[in-house]
Amino acid sequence: MSGSPEDAPEATVRRDSRAAGGRRTLQVLGQGFHASYPLASEGRVTIGRSSENLVAIDDLEISRHHLVLHVRETISLEDLGSSNGTWVGDRQLEPRSITTLHAGEPVRIGSTTLIVLERAVEPSSRRLWSYDYFEARVDEECRRAARSGTVFALLHIRCQPPTAAGVVERRLVALLPDLDVVARYVPGEWQVLLVGADEAQAAAVAARLGVGLSDVRVGVRVAAAAFPIDGTTADALVTAVAARVDGGDDDDDDGRAQGPVVEDPAMRELYRLVERVAPSRLNVLVLGETGSGKDVLAEELHRRSGRADRPLRRIECAALPPARAHEVLFGGDDGGGALAAAQGGTLLLDEVGQLAPEVQARLLVALDEQGVALDLRVVATSNRDLEPEVAAGRFREDLYFRLDGITLTVPPLRRRPSEIEPLCERFLQEAAQGSARAEVPTVADAALAMLSGYPWPGNVRELRNVMRRALLLCDGDEIQLAHLPIDKLGAAFAAPSQEGSLPPAATVPPLREVKEKYVQAERQRIIDALERCHGNQTEAAKLLGVARRTLIKRLDAYGLPRPRKK
Repeated sequence: MSGSPEDAPEATVRRDSRAAGGRRTLQVLGQGFHASYPLASEGRVTIGRSSENLVAIDDLEISRHHLVLHVRETISLEDLGSSNGTWVGDRQLEPRSITTLHAGEPVRIGSTTLIVLERAVEPSSRRLWSYDYFEARVDEECRRAARSGTVFALLHIRCQPPTAAGVVERRLVALLPDLDVVARYVPGEWQVLLVGADEAQAAAVAARLGVGLSDVRVGVRVAAAAFPIDGTTADALVTAVAARVDGGDDDDDDGRAQGPVVEDPAMRELYRLVERVAPSRLNVLVLGETGSGKDVLAEELHRRSGRADRPLRRIECAALPPARAHEVLFGGDDGGGALAAAQGGTLLLDEVGQLAPEVQARLLVALDEQGVALDLRVVATSNRDLEPEVAAGRFREDLYFRLDGITLTVPPLRRRPSEIEPLCERFLQEAAQGSARAEVPTVADAALAMLSGYPWPGNVRELRNVMRRALLLCDGDEIQLAHLPIDKLGAAFAAPSQEGSLPPAATVPPLREVKEKYVQAERQRIIDALERCHGNQTEAAKLLGVARRTLIKRLDAYGLPRPRKK
C-alpha cells in the first residue's frame, strides 16, 4: 500500500458513484441481525462497541475501539489491541499489525462476523446481470406467465475449461438479443431467461448457441428448461436447468435416492403416519408449499405400500394442456396412457389443483372405473388447500372427495429449522458427486447462521439450489458467507440492509439483552433435556428437535460437559 493508512478520509461507508470497476460492501452478521454498508473507493472504517465508530456494534465481546478497515485498491485490516482479538478464518491477528484482507474472507470479532464483498462488472459484459437479479426476474416471470397463460424458458451454458470463460461470455452476449436476460451462475457457467420462448424455441436457441460457440475451442454444453413443462417456480426451473447441464434431470426435492431427511419432530410424526397409511388402499391428498417435499412423501407412500414393485406413474398437472389430457390419461388408438401405465401401482397427480376444469371431469370418469378396469392407488399433491377451491367452484367437489381418502400436510422448511444443517450436508454431498469432487466441504458456522435465519420461500428445492451453487463457487474445504447469495438471505434478518450513508449507531439492533436471554434459555433447555434422557445425547437431541452433532456443538459452546449415560 502506498502512503499511510491514517491519511485516508474517515467518511468511508457510503456509496461512491465514481468508484470504477465494481462496488464493495461491508456485511455485518450478528446474532439476530444483518446489515450491509456500501464502501467508498478509499478511506478508513472504524469498528467497535463505541458509538464513536463508523460501524458501532453492541456486543460485549467487542472492544470499544476494536479494529480498522483500511480501504484503497486493496483492503487491509488492523486490530487496535482489542481484548478478545480479531480472527481471520482460524488465524488470530497480531495487535497493531496491518494484514491484507481478501474479498469474501470472513472476519470474526466476538459473536459477530464481518465480510467484505466485491462485485466487479467487466466492461465487455455490461449486459450481464447479477444472479440475485436474475432469480428475481425469473420469479416475476413465473407469476406473470401463470396469470396470462404465456410461456418462457431458461438456458444453462457451461464451458470447460473455465479459464476460457471470458471469451465464451463475450461471444454469448453478442449472440443473444437484447430482450434476453443473461447472468453468471458461477465462473464458467451462465443462465439465460428467454422471454416468450416455448420448449421448441428454447431448444432451437440452445442449438444455435452450440453452433455459435463451437469455434471457441472449448467444451460448451447448453441445456434448456421451459415454463410450465419443467416447473412453475423460479427455484424449480433454475434447479432443473442446472441439473440438465450436468447430464440429467432434476425431478426430486431433497435427495430421495437416499431417502428423506427426517429430523424435525413434526416430520417424524408425519412419517410415522405415512407408515400406517401406506399399506392401505386409501387415496391420499398431500398438501404443502411448493418445494417442501410433497413428492418425496408421495414416493415414500408408494415405496412402503404393497405396490412398491409395481409402477409409479407421475402426471405434471400444471403442464397438462386440456387438448392432450385424454391422450395423456387414456392413450391413443393403440391404448397406453398414464392410467394403464400405473396399473397395479400408484398414480401420482402432481399439483392436482392446477388441472383445467375439463381435465378434472375426464379424470373423475377415469377414477369411476377404478375397481372395474383399473387397479391403482391415487396420490395427489397440491400447494393450495383444495377446500376453498371447491367452495369457489374452481375444483370439482366430487373429484375432491374421491382424492381425499386422507390428507397429509408437509410443513414448510422454515418450520423445521433442525433439518437445514443435515439437508445442507446431503445436498453438498450430492453436488460433490455430480461434479466428481473428492472432498465434500462443510458449512462454516457464520454461513449456517445465515442459512438458518432465512425463511426459505422456495423451501427444500431453494436450499438445494443454493448449496449446489455454493459448492461450485467454493474452492476450499468450507462453505463461507461469500459463497451464498447474501443479499437475498440477509434481507430476512431483523435489521434490513442499508443503502446510502451509514446509519447512526442506534439503528443497529442491540444484541446484549437478546443474546443473554437466548443463551440462558437454550443452555437450560439442553440441561433439562439431558436430565430427562438420563444423559443420552442422541435421545436428548431428538427431544430438542436438533441433530446430535448440533447438540454436541452447543455443549462445547456453552461449556457443558458431555454426560455419560446413566
